[in-house]
Amino acid sequence: MFRYRDLMRRGVPAAEVDAAADTIDGLLATSADKLEGEGLSPTAAALSAFVILLREGLEALLVVAAIVALLVKAGRRDALVWIHLGWIGALVAGGLTWFAASALIEISGATREFTEGVTALLAAAILLYVGVWLHGKRHAHAWQAFIDTRLRGALARGTLWALAGVSFLAVYREAFETVLFYQALWQQAGQAALGSIVVGFACAVVVLAAVAWLILRYGVRLPLGTFFAVSALLLAALAVVFTGHGLRALQEAGSIAATPFGEIDLPALGVYATRETLGAQLLVLALVAAGFFVQGRRRAR
Repeated sequence: MFRYRDLMRRGVPAAEVDAAADTIDGLLATSADKLEGEGLSPTAAALSAFVILLREGLEALLVVAAIVALLVKAGRRDALVWIHLGWIGALVAGGLTWFAASALIEISGATREFTEGVTALLAAAILLYVGVWLHGKRHAHAWQAFIDTRLRGALARGTLWALAGVSFLAVYREAFETVLFYQALWQQAGQAALGSIVVGFACAVVVLAAVAWLILRYGVRLPLGTFFAVSALLLAALAVVFTGHGLRALQEAGSIAATPFGEIDLPALGVYATRETLGAQLLVLALVAAGFFVQGRRRAR
């Protein structure tokens, strides 16, 4: 589809466009035949449910767990309520999305992709800001000064709202996507495989809980400088990933162009072979490098 859109945009000869359209028609016919066949087996349904939640939940978990560990490290357990409000609110919003998608409105593919894209880009922007901010606090004296002047003062409210916003956006983006994936899985698997879907879902929850426990148990034990450096790099990397996912979703919605570039696609890392996504990710990397450099210069002074 991306190639077809690009051909249309560039105004290539009609024969080339028709050939691409014929290829798409053939792929759609093949997909329709598969969907009209027998439903998923119980094993396939359970495995699909497990992989969907694990894949979608892991990115959000890394963000939320890193922020929780940050506040615990700072001795600000009282502020954890903001983070919990963020991700709990996102889960509630995800549940409402499920209800709306199944009972109230028909969410089209374009609407879904557009919503995912905008949410991912908002999350990427906040992750970039928080990542650079954490990098500037990686030295003990800088962190202590921040605690004395900000976390213990009235200005801390803005910071906590930002952290709550990161928690909400990171979780809601994945919850929104998970809701729609599970809805499609449910329809394809049928009522007979409902128990298998629940089993796969429960297993993924257990794995995610174990990952969260490991991060919180061992993350807070790291030396201050190491903890902040690792957290800053993690959040900056996730900003790059979210940028790729967000722009890809907007491309799938037809909101922005998709110019093919190369052959490498790494969806798990948010890397897609288009000029727009790769260019934006390079820009984010440049902003990360510039932010880290400026923070280093300020510390040197």
